[in-house]
Amino acid sequence: MQPTPWSKAAGSLPSDRLPRPAQRPQHVLQKQSKGKGKNQEPSKSKAIRKLESLAEGVRKSSGREKDPKGGCFCQAREHDLSPYTAICRGCGLILCAINLPYYACPHCSAVLLSDIVRSSLSARFDEGISKQVAKEEEGRLRVVQQARDAEGAFPVLPGSAAATPPVRSSTPSRPTAQTHKVLSLNSKTKKYTVSSYTNTPVSSRPASRAESEVEEVHRVGAPPPEVDFVKRTPDRNHPWSNMRMELLYVPVK
Repeated sequence: MQPTPWSKAAGSLPSDRLPRPAQRPQHVLQKQSKGKGKNQEPSKSKAIRKLESLAEGVRKSSGREKDPKGGCFCQAREHDLSPYTAICRGCGLILCAINLPYYACPHCSAVLLSDIVRSSLSARFDEGISKQVAKEEEGRLRVVQQARDAEGAFPVLPGSAAATPPVRSSTPSRPTAQTHKVLSLNSKTKKYTVSSYTNTPVSSRPASRAESEVEEVHRVGAPPPEVDFVKRTPDRNHPWSNMRMELLYVPVK
């Protein structure tokens, strides 16, 4: 067999003479894989972020710091009672849910948490975070399972019992998203593909203020340091008179 022009190469095929792409170092690939993993981390819900903030505040704070926003003095009249520290044992102030447990009393600056209560509350927050994560994961899996079940379902024909529109309620409801499936057949490969399209209708009503802006919590300020009282000497001839304002008594004719 006579040698061919390409027989001097390492292989016996023409493709062996083509230049091979340069391989990236292993450490570069590891860095890229780590970077992709960080970007794919799911975002935490509002409930989990709130519990983590409370747990971190209980662990790191000394309990002597005062609330920079001044706390709240509604004494659970406008807000719910605090589920963590319901009362200050120094001055007896009733604390609402706006007063965070890791801050000092807004009135007498006493520490609200003892060491035992602090450790118990920290374990309580950790347990609440675990339960919330499990609850959200269960809901996510339920949504995924419902989506899988909907993929195998046949489209509902008009006029059937399943296509009967439900009874409308008096309360306005948000429009629901509709999913459509398209079956495409490739004439060359003789293979079919199923594509899903979801139409999300836009609500016609404008976004409410609570949805567009962060709701500002109303806080009741501290009472005045002095007690409001009448400093005038009462009149013996008119002991029933109003001492806060001057009144003109008109005799009855």
